[in-house]
Amino acid sequence: MLISSDDFARMQNYESYTRTQNEQKQMKYKLLSIVESVFGDSYARLKPETRNAIDMICFLATDKGFVYAKDTYFAEKHDISARTIRRVMKTLEEAGKIVKAHRSSSKHNGRGAAVYFFVNHPYFAHWTTYFGFDVQADVQAENAETPCESKDEELKKVSTYSLPKNHYIKNHFMYKTIPFIKGVPKLINQTFKDVFKDFLKDLYLRVRVASQKVCQSVSITLSKKDIHSIAYESIHALFTYIKTRSMSFEEQCKLVYRIALNKFNDLAQTENKENEENFVVVPPPPRKIVRKEMLPDWFQEKQEDKNRTESEESVSVVSEEEEIAKMKAILAHYA
Repeated sequence: MLISSDDFARMQNYESYTRTQNEQKQMKYKLLSIVESVFGDSYARLKPETRNAIDMICFLATDKGFVYAKDTYFAEKHDISARTIRRVMKTLEEAGKIVKAHRSSSKHNGRGAAVYFFVNHPYFAHWTTYFGFDVQADVQAENAETPCESKDEELKKVSTYSLPKNHYIKNHFMYKTIPFIKGVPKLINQTFKDVFKDFLKDLYLRVRVASQKVCQSVSITLSKKDIHSIAYESIHALFTYIKTRSMSFEEQCKLVYRIALNKFNDLAQTENKENEENFVVVPPPPRKIVRKEMLPDWFQEKQEDKNRTESEESVSVVSEEEEIAKMKAILAHYA
């Protein structure tokens, strides 16, 4: 079946089924458990890289019930061959768990990249009505092969997904394929380890490199809380970006580094402005110069003699003037 470009655009713009992160996690684990039931015991014998690729396929299908990324995209992401991805998808298709369609090629009239619809996703009924999938025969064949299953047992399986909302967040030891990544803050681990797997540590290190560069350039010290907050915002921005675009891991590292660097620079500028506003220049008090040189004894004695002579001369001058005034008074009396 071919999906036209207009139909594919409508599929991408269709409203997402999962609205919160918890709903997205629950839907992913639901699809992942169905894939595990198809492989049975052989699922545990798959390479970790293959299981990680299956995990990512289920995660991308949570929003709208289909995956349209190329096989080579998953292969490059997890260092496996595209043939391995095609073999996994063929197994699921033969088990009746997915339906395969193709986009119409823009270069020619033939088939383009494959689109896989998950049968157990709630939106599959909508896509069946929209495209007219013929899946009745597959469903009947599946029921014929498993006569021991009953409706009650199927309902019991579905009910196991009604776990507490924070079940998979708080108890990371129950995660099946991806361990808790060391060296990454807890909140970032809880939110993004399902998406980026082991690459999350490299992304977080790029954020730390950006913080160190800003601290060295403007001579400030950032708190651990600020670094973790900006790291979460930067990785979340990267996650939003790659949901609609295909990027290599090196391109993702460069992008998250640029995002974090801009955020750290903005934070540094804000702190500098606050420091300038709070800084008040207080002028120093005026200095009073007091000279306390030590004079030799002979100079002090000479100075004292000089002062004494001046005082005696002034006294003698005063006494002579008084006597002259008295003589003038006496002469004026006899005249």
